[in-house]
Amino acid sequence: MNRFVEWDSLHLRVDGAKLAAIVRERALVPPIERISLRLSDDLLRVEGALRKFISIPFKVDISAIAASGKTIRVPLHSASAFGGIPIPQFLFGLVKGRLPADLVQLESPATLVFSLDRFLPNFVDVEVREIRIVDGGLAVTLGRGGADLPLPNSEVSHG
Repeated sequence: MNRFVEWDSLHLRVDGAKLAAIVRERALVPPIERISLRLSDDLLRVEGALRKFISIPFKVDISAIAASGKTIRVPLHSASAFGGIPIPQFLFGLVKGRLPADLVQLESPATLVFSLDRFLPNFVDVEVREIRIVDGGLAVTLGRGGADLPLPNSEVSHG
């Protein structure tokens, strides 16, 4: 690897309130009209509403997040509307083309996919081993990685 700074393993925490603010800012795209996150031990609950003729409240419980290299997959298994009616998987197609492509993709069956390449500057090399949902946020374990000194501002690019 031969980076300026290298690590074999690194443990990080992601603040749940700040993550929720980013989601509200970036994922609030039509037909989604409201969205919020709550993180507690082993559960990430997404609540919100989408508008399709009427406002439809929804809830999605996420109990696991899969990480492999620079790819994060979030399966949306337990989705319901109107307080308990299961949401058929095909309805996720309503938002598929409207999600911010620079942030997330939606794959079948109802799985959000994030690529860290979209978030990390090119002078950082990292692999994600594990993401656990903990009270108030996420506990992230990074595997081997490294970073060089950033290039002058005019030369820094993501990707």
